[in-house]
Amino acid sequence: MVVAISKEKVFTSPYEHSIPGTEGWERMYPHILLFHKDRKGRWEKLSWMRQMQHWPKLLTPFDACATLLPAQLGLTPYQRRVFVLPVGGGLFEPILNGYVYQTETPPITDQKEVEERAKEFIKKLTFINQNFDEIYPKWKKSVRKILDEQWSLYDEIQDLPYIEELSFFAEVRGITSGHKLIEIYDKVIELYNKIQIGYQYQWIGVAYAAYLSLLEFCKQAFPKFDERDLISMITGAELEAFRPDQELRQLAKLAVDLGLSQFFEKATKFEGLQEELRKTDRGREWLKEFDKVSYPWFYMMVSEGVFATCNDECWIENPSIILGFLKNYIEMIKKGENIERDVKSLIRHKEELFKKLYDSLKTEDEKKRFKELYEITSKLYISVEDQVLYVKNFNYALLRRNIRKFAEILAKHGIIKEPNDIFYLRFEEIKAALQELLWIWGNYEPPTDYFKKEIEWRKQMLETFKKWRPPAWLGPWKEVPEEPFFIIHGGLVADRVDIYRKVEHIEELTEIKGWPASPGVVEGVSRVIHESKDIRELRPGEILVCPHTSPAWTPAFAIIKAVVTEQGGVMSHAGIVSREYGIPAVVGTYCATQVIKTGDLVRVDGNNGVVTILKRAE
Repeated sequence: MVVAISKEKVFTSPYEHSIPGTEGWERMYPHILLFHKDRKGRWEKLSWMRQMQHWPKLLTPFDACATLLPAQLGLTPYQRRVFVLPVGGGLFEPILNGYVYQTETPPITDQKEVEERAKEFIKKLTFINQNFDEIYPKWKKSVRKILDEQWSLYDEIQDLPYIEELSFFAEVRGITSGHKLIEIYDKVIELYNKIQIGYQYQWIGVAYAAYLSLLEFCKQAFPKFDERDLISMITGAELEAFRPDQELRQLAKLAVDLGLSQFFEKATKFEGLQEELRKTDRGREWLKEFDKVSYPWFYMMVSEGVFATCNDECWIENPSIILGFLKNYIEMIKKGENIERDVKSLIRHKEELFKKLYDSLKTEDEKKRFKELYEITSKLYISVEDQVLYVKNFNYALLRRNIRKFAEILAKHGIIKEPNDIFYLRFEEIKAALQELLWIWGNYEPPTDYFKKEIEWRKQMLETFKKWRPPAWLGPWKEVPEEPFFIIHGGLVADRVDIYRKVEHIEELTEIKGWPASPGVVEGVSRVIHESKDIRELRPGEILVCPHTSPAWTPAFAIIKAVVTEQGGVMSHAGIVSREYGIPAVVGTYCATQVIKTGDLVRVDGNNGVVTILKRAE
């Protein structure tokens, strides 16, 4: 039975959820990411939802600094001070017992100020629309330059020498190797934050605002407007986010052309495949091409949430994921199946829809406004997925790559117990650990147990938090959200509150509802994937059921019949990519992985957002 939460209900206060034995846990995280007691009077009046799409799991101190803190330092300033959304925009996203909650920032209510901000917002939206083709390539070039610099720092991260060499004087270095190591660490964090706090939000906020502005216009201008038409109108783009998948397809074609497919079919591990391929000229030719495209295209983080975590892997770290995708593509090629997207059909369909709506408008002003909103939304649509590729994949993967090298040095010198322990420290604490390394190196002193003891305590805190069941909702109910991020990612509008429903007797459900993110109706056998590393188990023709998808999942869309997710709205990754591949998608179901089991025969209705279990797996 599905029960909608009462809109009159007031849920428990975020300040009423202390867990015995975890006193002092707040010191693990930056203080601005907490339900601070100084904010209690104001924040108890706000509606809070558990942030499941971006951070579905417990957050380590490292990831609080790597993803949550940049989101708080970047999103709201961009929404309020850069894009100047009329009513304000932005989110509060504090941590409660290790889990992230989210609410809209209070809106600006002064009507005169709202009107002035609206003028500024339109001015900036118009400028972006008129100059996007010129300035967006500059954005990508700048981001890629920062990523390349981050990539190059890896070789500079070196353990401290026993003594400085004579070249120290000849090169007039001025600082010791220990000091240099700290400088490199500062540079790693600086480069990462430049993308994560700044470049990440240059387009995404205004893209969501533009989409919602276009949607509002269409609902007012066309009495019988179907929102699914708008979804279809912003497809058919050559997204760079598809580049990793394209590289995989090219490698699969090359393997077939070189007569190497039998090696891939027999391989169970990528390392074993490499050993076999190195034995032949054709195999070495394929491996050379693989190495050529690996950076950056295979630094794809495979995560359960929108943001990756320190415990997730990227393709290149677990190449068995890559092998699984290659096997599927090689199998399809040998069967004579087309593995390319039909972009031309998507473009033709969206152009027909736009023309039909455009021609139905009666005034030139309406036509001009509609065309402007459509053009800017179509352009910014590209940036939504591209920023996920560069920011949430490459940027995080390279940070994690460099941080692990620092971790190996700290563990070798006994400052932390093992390399993975570094992820229980905040950014500034990692620098403090490197400062201790410099101190003990210079003074011939053994390390203290300070960081080891603190890390052990934090591990115990997080283990305790794992046993806690965080409520889905805190504070008073707010029916109508206004912040574009809240609506787009949460799938929330005034008449849709399904994401917060309570499910009882879940095993008895045979039908679940979500958002119709990509049209079409298909039936097929389901494959439920909880852990993102298991995407390599997908077989052609199956229906993917999962909590959420990210660009690292994109190759799966070429072989599946449909996708069903628990989180996300129409502009989530699953929604965007399913439309580009022309397969049905239902997103934001809240409970799909709990209701559906692998092997169930299901019908996915992407027209109406309904998933029906036709037959249970035996």
